[in-house]
Amino acid sequence: MRYLFPYFKKYPIIPAVRKISDLEKAMQIEKAVLVFLLAGSIFDLELAMNLAHQNDKILFVNIDLVDGIATDEKGIEYLAENDLCDGIISTKSHLIKIADRTGLMTIQRIFLLDSDSLKSAQKMLGSKYIDAVEILPGIAAPYFIEMQKNLKIDYPVIAGGLIKELQEIEKLVKTGAFAVSTSKQELWNY
Repeated sequence: MRYLFPYFKKYPIIPAVRKISDLEKAMQIEKAVLVFLLAGSIFDLELAMNLAHQNDKILFVNIDLVDGIATDEKGIEYLAENDLCDGIISTKSHLIKIADRTGLMTIQRIFLLDSDSLKSAQKMLGSKYIDAVEILPGIAAPYFIEMQKNLKIDYPVIAGGLIKELQEIEKLVKTGAFAVSTSKQELWNY
């Protein structure tokens, strides 16, 4: 994931697709490097991957939200062996570990709701299987970034959720976010 830093310095937005009907629109965002698929089913993945590669995009599938993927070792292996995504997003650390073993890139999704969830996130970290961390809601990302500095760990941080304005994206990037994922289409192409 770190090799993507130069791309995100130019354009820090990751289109997050919540409806399959919006997939093509996300793929048309020329400056975007990654696209997150947060909807659909396993039957949509071949088309999604073809569109991604035709448009020079990297496709990450949230396996917690896309229907029809068994969230076990065989489900992850199926995605990798059939080239149905470039990487996965999940809140489940055991799936991240399996995905890494199959050669898929991985994004550990963490919901930071309170200090207890921050402590839980700390326990999860230190895994060599994580390529990046997505913090939800996005406004909590600066807290996580600060925690990383104190723990002397350094994952690329993607902020996501509740992002409404371009100024929020700019502020998050200034505080150390690697990128910002958003399903708000008005922010995809700025």
